Amino acid sequence: MTARWVDAAELRAKLGFEDLIEPVSRALQDSSAGHARNGLIVLVPDDRADLGDVYVKTGTLRGHAVYVVKISPWFAVNLERGQPQGGFLAVFDSHTGHTLAVLNDEHYLSDIRTAATGALAARALAPPRVETVVVLGAGTQAYWQTLALYHERRFTQLELWARDPAKAAALQARLAPALPGVAIALAGDVETAVRGADVVITATAARAPLLSGAWLRDGQHVTAVGADDPSKCELDASALRRARVFVDELETTAANGDIHRAIAGGNYRLAEVAGELGDVLAGRQPGRRSARDITIAKLVGIGAQDLAAATSALARL
Repeated sequence: MTARWVDAAELRAKLGFEDLIEPVSRALQDSSAGHARNGLIVLVPDDRADLGDVYVKTGTLRGHAVYVVKISPWFAVNLERGQPQGGFLAVFDSHTGHTLAVLNDEHYLSDIRTAATGALAARALAPPRVETVVVLGAGTQAYWQTLALYHERRFTQLELWARDPAKAAALQARLAPALPGVAIALAGDVETAVRGADVVITATAARAPLLSGAWLRDGQHVTAVGADDPSKCELDASALRRARVFVDELETTAANGDIHRAIAGGNYRLAEVAGELGDVLAGRQPGRRSARDITIAKLVGIGAQDLAAATSALARL
């Protein structure tokens, strides 16, 4: 049997994050119902994790015809050169183990399935009316998460912050054509921007908290996607304690990112997490209960999402 090879250009032409919202919703619901097995190994090829890392993720769903293994590298040199990241998704027959397809996605499927999950987090947890949004970060997910939020909540004001103002300005220029009715400005101060926003998106590679719980106010929502391995952290423990926190998977979140850091420091317990996003989407658990709730979607990424992305891609090609 010859495996099908699909390159990134074909995937970009055929599939957008909007196409993955409902498939990812079903995958998250199935995962939270106990039907998935999600594996994650993080490799650091060099001595410094900030120079590059490689995620190896696996995803199976009970009764599903295929399973996936994803190799997802991120290297700083690619960002500096303005070139795509590497990586691929391999799709296998669940009954025979034969390789059915290799999706040479250059990280694209990972990017848009994370955007789809951000859209679902906004749908389930964000205030019904959103006017002002602040985005911390200026990379790929800062772009995608902004579009994902706009898909669900048509905000009118957007502030962008990054450590490098030139990168924030570049993101502003990239987003402007996609958000013609939105006033986009650059934020000078993180605290002021966060305090004034209805929704905050954190999409950075920070290794120390950027957002303090003291800045949050009643009714806000935060979607946090940047801290996705044990070395990264965007939110301090007080932010987690002040909010109803929802995750993609409890086990994965306990070992990575903000919640892992807070637990390791003795400042938070996994039992304090309000629940998994999949349970909220399935109606098994309430998300936002009142206009005063502060909610956080802490997304690390799980294999079930990659399985949904891969099967959706193959169905469209």
